[in-house]
This record gives sequence, C-alpha cells and structure tokens, in this order.
Amino acid sequence: MSEQIDRFASARDERFASRLETFGDIVIGFSLAQLALSFTFSDHLTVMHLIPELTAFAWTFGMTAWLWTLYRRIGDDYFVPGPWASALYMLGLAGVVLLIFSVQLVMHYGTQKGASSAEIDLAVMLYFIVLAVTLGVVGLQFAVGVRVRGEHLEPALRRSGTLSALRLVIMGACVALAIAVLPGRAMSGTAILLPAMVGGGVLGRIVSALLLRSAPE
Repeated sequence: MSEQIDRFASARDERFASRLETFGDIVIGFSLAQLALSFTFSDHLTVMHLIPELTAFAWTFGMTAWLWTLYRRIGDDYFVPGPWASALYMLGLAGVVLLIFSVQLVMHYGTQKGASSAEIDLAVMLYFIVLAVTLGVVGLQFAVGVRVRGEHLEPALRRSGTLSALRLVIMGACVALAIAVLPGRAMSGTAILLPAMVGGGVLGRIVSALLLRSAPE
C-alpha cells in the first residue's frame, strides 16, 4: 500500500513539475511578445531613434532567452516540487515579466520629451533592482535544488548547480551595487549595466574556480 502511495505521490509531483514548466514557458513567451510592444514611436523615423530602441530590444531579448535556458536547466535537473522551490520558481517568472515592464518604463520616459530626470532615474533604477533580484532568485533556485536533491544528484550536476547558484548571486550583487551610482545620471546610467553584468560574471567564475581548486575530490 505504501508503495502505491509513493508511486502516486511521485507521479503527482512529476505532473506538477511538468505543468509548472509549461506555465513558465508560456510566461516567458508572452513576455518576449510584449517586448516588441515596448517600442515607442516618434513623430519622424530616424536612425538615431532606432538605435536605442533596437539596442534595448536586443539586450532584453538576450537576457530573457538566457533566463529561459537557466529555467530549462532548473526544470530538467534541479527542481523538486515543494513550497520554497515553487515560490522561488514563481518569483523568478514574475521577475522576467517585470523586466519587460521596466524596459518599457525606461524607453518611455527616456525618450519622452519633457520627462524629468527624477522620472528617468526611477525607471532606470527599477530595471536594475528587478534584474538584480531576478538573478538572485534564479541563483537561489539552483541552490535549493542542489540542497533538496542532495546525494540523488550526480556529482557533476551537484557541482555545476552549486557554481551556477554562486555565479548568479554574485552577478546579482554586482548589479545591485551598480545602483548606487545611478541617481542623477538619467539614461546615461544604463551604460554601467554591461560592465556590472560582465564584472559579476567574471568575479563569479573566479570565485567558482577557487572553490573548485579547494574542494575535495
């Protein structure tokens, strides 16, 4: 009887994980569709108008696609149905949606004539905050998955998940640190985003390499 209950619980968890993964794909897909609507229209079409629009689109599309690949890894190897894992999964998806929303705010107020510097600063800071939190939440999903699955994970997956969690949390911390230099810089403040992301990724890899070197075989 207990074996039947265990099999039922396992099948139920698998169905839940599968439906949650499908829901995540739908949310990210609709977010990418919404990204196209973040373009603004000026009175006259010029190259100087298109450059920031296309740059914002390319950056956000790349970020969203990258987050989708991370979610696929989590769903395939690390997600275990449970209150904390499910809450973090939903929170990370909410972060993806808010990233699209905050991009729309940045592009609207950053290109709108008459927008005050305080409005632009607020929109840019919101994007940085949402990105930093989303990276941290996705990193925590790797950490929770590694902890919950424990010895059931292959050593390579356990190490890969641990290092992914560390890199994402460090990257999120670097983006959060960059927020401190944003006030008063308006749209030019977005220029620090790429160095913050790259710097966080490099720092995360360095720390990961040091941990790998010191970790027992």
